[in-house]
Amino acid sequence: MTKQQNNACIKPVRFAIVGCGHIGKRHLEMIQKDGRGVVTALCDVKDPLDLSLSEDALSLPFYHDYRKMLSLHQGDIDIVSVCVPNGLHADVGEAVLLSGFHALIEKPVVLWDSEATRLREAERKSGRRVYGVLQNRYTPSSVWLKSLIESGKLGKIYHVRLDCLWNRDQRYYLPRQWHGDLHLDGGTLFTQYSHFVDLLTWWFGPVGQIEYARYANFNHSEMIDFEDSGDICFTFNSEAKGVIHYSTAVFDHNMEIALTVLAENGAIKVGGPFLNRVEQCTVKDYVMPDVPASRPGNQYGGYSGSAQNHHLVIGHVISDLLGEEAEIITLEDALSVVHTIRSFYDFSPEMKSLLRK
Repeated sequence: MTKQQNNACIKPVRFAIVGCGHIGKRHLEMIQKDGRGVVTALCDVKDPLDLSLSEDALSLPFYHDYRKMLSLHQGDIDIVSVCVPNGLHADVGEAVLLSGFHALIEKPVVLWDSEATRLREAERKSGRRVYGVLQNRYTPSSVWLKSLIESGKLGKIYHVRLDCLWNRDQRYYLPRQWHGDLHLDGGTLFTQYSHFVDLLTWWFGPVGQIEYARYANFNHSEMIDFEDSGDICFTFNSEAKGVIHYSTAVFDHNMEIALTVLAENGAIKVGGPFLNRVEQCTVKDYVMPDVPASRPGNQYGGYSGSAQNHHLVIGHVISDLLGEEAEIITLEDALSVVHTIRSFYDFSPEMKSLLRK
């Protein structure tokens, strides 16, 4: 997350949205609520009446072909929210940039290193910018822990363990659309847990050596093309040891996301549905401050997700485009988590082979 300024736009910042599912509609809502932005066009493969769009949204120009939308709105778009399935992010994002617009791309920004190269090159050629969506960085508990680590009060960090235990069952995967599809989804770490892998490297730095990575599909064999669970052991470049244990095979509803940190001068546990609650903080000569409550998690019918922080993502992007002070997620920020997840998968020959079919 970096502070940058860009004076390319004037108020209101004009958005188009490609992909009008759950997340696309969240972008639409947050842009409209911000007041400094406006949505000028929408695009989706489905018909607008099948998308349960608001009455205001139904009055907007609507397209089934994003390339047509980009060509016909050269004068009234500044930035495009890319909210399509994971495997389409690179194609749409590249087209947006080369059409002369900035791109706000949902997580994961891409799935493959070759796609990362394409977006970097499109940024360079176009002079436009890719903004990432890693909204859990804005959660108060995340900001607090980042500050504590950077203060040095914990001393040497010994061990970090992340447990990601969510429910994703037939309510999520059936009737199957793109979730669980090998090429459009990319894997459980990409779609379900990339926010939390991102937080690990944001807090503790890059992952160095991977010691082992084991994967299994316990109860989703008829619903998804890849793993539903995994255990990964590694060392950060800082020499701290790290462990990730994750599963979407939890019965009925989400259990928790839990982070345990053991350090020279303290022990920390952050838990809750999406690392939104500090459950233990014992640190030498340190008084725990009041950490503001987080917003609730996103609710999607029969399942829930990460923090409702899209208003902060949108707000900071708009501020940056207006040349104001902003905390944004850059393309390189977003690609860092892709690189980490890809290294986890590629460490296992079986997963590397499966996910490259």
